[in-house]
Amino acid sequence: MPAEAGDSAALGAQKAPAAAVRVIGDKPAAPPADDDDDEDEGEGDELELELDDDEDEDLVVYTAQEAAGALSTIYAFVRPHLGNYKKLLAFVGFGVVVETLFNVIMPLSLKFLIDDALGEEDFQALIKILSVLGAAGIFTSIVAIWYELWDARLAAGIISDVRARLFDHVQNLPAAYFARTKRGEILSRFSVDLAAFEGSVRSFANSAALPFLELIAGIILMLFLNWQLAAVALLVFPVTLIGPRIFTPKAVQANYEQKLNESALLGMVQENIAAQAVIKAFTLHRRTFGWFSLRNNAARDKYASALFLSTMVERTVTVSVLLLHLVVLAIGAYLATKGQITVGTFVTFESAFWEVSYNIAYVMHFIPVSIQSAAAVRHIQELLDEPTRGADRPGAPDLPRITNDITFDHVTFQYEGALQPVLDNLSLKLDVGKTIAIVGPSGSGKSTLLNLILRLYVPDEGRVTIDGVDIRKVTRESLRHSMAVVFQENMLFNMSIRENIRLGKEGASDEEVEEAARKAEIHRYIMSLPLKYDTPVGERGDTLSGGQRQRVAIARAIIRNPSVLLLDEATSALDQTTEAAINHTLLKLAKGRTMIWSTHRLTSVVDMDEIIVISSGRAIERGTHAELLAKNGSYRKLWNDQGHKVAAAAQADGDSDDEDDDEA
Repeated sequence: MPAEAGDSAALGAQKAPAAAVRVIGDKPAAPPADDDDDEDEGEGDELELELDDDEDEDLVVYTAQEAAGALSTIYAFVRPHLGNYKKLLAFVGFGVVVETLFNVIMPLSLKFLIDDALGEEDFQALIKILSVLGAAGIFTSIVAIWYELWDARLAAGIISDVRARLFDHVQNLPAAYFARTKRGEILSRFSVDLAAFEGSVRSFANSAALPFLELIAGIILMLFLNWQLAAVALLVFPVTLIGPRIFTPKAVQANYEQKLNESALLGMVQENIAAQAVIKAFTLHRRTFGWFSLRNNAARDKYASALFLSTMVERTVTVSVLLLHLVVLAIGAYLATKGQITVGTFVTFESAFWEVSYNIAYVMHFIPVSIQSAAAVRHIQELLDEPTRGADRPGAPDLPRITNDITFDHVTFQYEGALQPVLDNLSLKLDVGKTIAIVGPSGSGKSTLLNLILRLYVPDEGRVTIDGVDIRKVTRESLRHSMAVVFQENMLFNMSIRENIRLGKEGASDEEVEEAARKAEIHRYIMSLPLKYDTPVGERGDTLSGGQRQRVAIARAIIRNPSVLLLDEATSALDQTTEAAINHTLLKLAKGRTMIWSTHRLTSVVDMDEIIVISSGRAIERGTHAELLAKNGSYRKLWNDQGHKVAAAAQADGDSDDEDDDEA
């Protein structure tokens, strides 16, 4: 081990940087407050503090035994991945053993140099000893460089595998998890938690395995030289364990609380960035900064506590080693003066004791890293332990192309944390080949119907069937492959228009992409751009207008050639002119396929084959626009509440023919 590193470790181990890792409890995130909750700033602050108290109550305190098992926690986490790297593990293990042997030979050579070569003035012995040391040093250096390369590849491979495992698990989590979990809490696993885990994996060979082996070898060497003096020197172990035994459990708990606070802080920053338009419009800068300050101050205090306690774990070790070393030095010098041991033995023992001291410091230095990594692993494992509800049953068949109907058979569904079901014993049959609108007041369950059809959620009671087959008994991929969906807020990825459309059908040709764009009536606009279909759309498609984003999303849906097209408030966020133009496009695209449209804008659905009114989780009316108006029931009330006149039905869509991006 390099002398510089050893001196630094023994005389004052460097402070282990407390990685900014975060842990959040399993509690569902609180729902966003309504606008009128902002009326009183004091109430908002009080609410924030109350939430903090609730989170603290859910903390699980590590015991001293659990803290000592930090390495076991990390090993259990990475063990499934080690089988892929047996050869790399063997190479790294061989290199560590070779370097350990050399670091034992070095102090032992001092005994022979002093007692045999220098003391006896034996030049031949001196040449032999120096030659062996030189050859061993060159060989060890080559092996060290070689195994460092394999160690780097091993660490990179394990970290990459864990990251891929985590990402794959997130893809399979149910929609309910994302509804109750803040994005910042998920992102913290991929950022700071993986960084903390990476710290322990990256430094394990040089900061834990190698020092530990050298520690064992150094003890054996001291016992070989003089067992009485070694017995005194070995008091270093009980002495150095006192401090860590006191401070380690407190350090683990402080790091865990730090993670909780920083996770909440990241979630608040993410929410603030997403809500900049609202913050600026309502001049909420002071209020949001006040909320941030509360979290930031709490994170500052927890960080200081975690950093201090983590460094005290190793600082107590270095102080204990220094005091004990003075005792060993005094006794060894006395024995050498009295002739009970040779000067060479004394110098070699002193060197071996320093080596043991250095390595104890290195191991203790690694303890805070392993503590933080174990806490990060625990946080990551919480996410990996989330059940992937709705996964395919073993041997589930593919869903054939839809030919008859989609049926809700006595379906009851309640969102997690809701006080009452959003769908209550709903029975409904939707015939294929029709354009069907699902309308109703906000919160009536319109979007939930589409989510259940897509199997983003599963019913609490009852079942959803397609052509009589329970959709839970077929593969999700085949179910969703037969459908396409256009959301109200359509997410476009930061790539070209061509690649965004192609996401709807893997391997689609450029001709298919352009044909889909023509059907969505966005082709002419795309061709007017300098880069045409290779134009990047920016983050979330921000370089396009709302109508253009929606048309690209429609093209992405159409390229799948779905048998069922689902529209979830697809035009409700657009202005009336753009909405009318897109409605016109959608009705043309609906020919020859089933279209189910959830919306609260009734002017969008007057030409639908069938309109179904949902209220309080049940279907209360169904029929055409004219039939429902004639019934003078809930639909008629909704129509009147939106300020429409009955005569407007005939012309509701008529203004859209010449709008937006129609093809010549």
